[in-house]
Amino acid sequence: MEADFSLSHSIRTCKQLTELAHSNFAPAFALLPSEKCQAMQILYAYTRFTDDLIDLPDFDPKTGQEIPTSVRRKKQKLNQWVSVVEAVLGQIGAEHGFVGSANDVKAFQELAEKYPNCGGLVLLPALKMIVDRFAIPREPLFHLLDGVERDIEAKPFETFDDCSEYCHQVATSVGFASLAIWGTAVPLFSDNVIKAAKACGIAFQWTNIMRDLLEDYQQGRVFLPQNEIQRYALTPNQFGSLLNRQEWNAQKVMPKNINAADKFSFNHYVQEMEALEEKFSKLMAYELNRCEAYYENSVPLYRLIHRDSRRMFGLMWNRYYSLFNTMRKHPLQITSDKRAALSGFSKWRLYFHWRFMPCMNLK
Repeated sequence: MEADFSLSHSIRTCKQLTELAHSNFAPAFALLPSEKCQAMQILYAYTRFTDDLIDLPDFDPKTGQEIPTSVRRKKQKLNQWVSVVEAVLGQIGAEHGFVGSANDVKAFQELAEKYPNCGGLVLLPALKMIVDRFAIPREPLFHLLDGVERDIEAKPFETFDDCSEYCHQVATSVGFASLAIWGTAVPLFSDNVIKAAKACGIAFQWTNIMRDLLEDYQQGRVFLPQNEIQRYALTPNQFGSLLNRQEWNAQKVMPKNINAADKFSFNHYVQEMEALEEKFSKLMAYELNRCEAYYENSVPLYRLIHRDSRRMFGLMWNRYYSLFNTMRKHPLQITSDKRAALSGFSKWRLYFHWRFMPCMNLK
């Protein structure tokens, strides 16, 4: 059966993907005018598929069972996706891509024949439409692909500059594409827009990083800069052990029927563990305080956005900031198996507030 690459089907697929993802962003999109809401659903579908691409499983063609995806296979899938996106949007510096318009069904069908295993191709007619309609710059859409490429081998970041570059690739890039849809009071790449958008991207992504520290570590990923972990006199192994606070605390429980000599040694051992905990707490405080500074620097972005899009941005910003504030007030949540999250009541309270009583300012 031939795939449907009509624009209407592509738009519906993007909307369905957004709804199935149960993203916290979806309620915020509803605060936009209908055309901008649809565009954000399409942009979200593209970013979600791109972000999930390397983690999507492969299946044995004979048995149909899931098989491990190697680094080489992940790179193959990403390279194919890059080729398809370039064919639709055009390479950076090129005038046009292989696909002339969002309604060029024949061109999309030819791409499907050339890349038969590219499941995300059906999303691209809609993406092509909003790129043309809202003059979305193509560079940010490709920067996101660069960020996903860095995720494949999950190499630790040596410095914060390295990590902030990654944040710009996976978060600020989406922010600039979104700003093109929302509209800005001054040109998109004005200095004040760039400064505030970059601060917002780092604030949002750093909130995600802090929330997912334990989960990422268990998957072999550490996003905090290595030189900052070392600055607080922690080894990578100590840092990882301190993240799993439940197991860490279990090691501090004195065994029963311990003799006096061993009891003295054990107490000394516990004191050393508590000294490491203090170092870890100072590291977390440092990371959270820096994130707070980026939130402060992102506040001016609210007034630079077109009025009909401010409610949506305000809701997104307040949700992220509330999540960050939860971790700042209760830093042990960072090391809990149950990661920090807003309650359903808090989410609806924020939605109600921005839906019916939008603020003049974020804070």
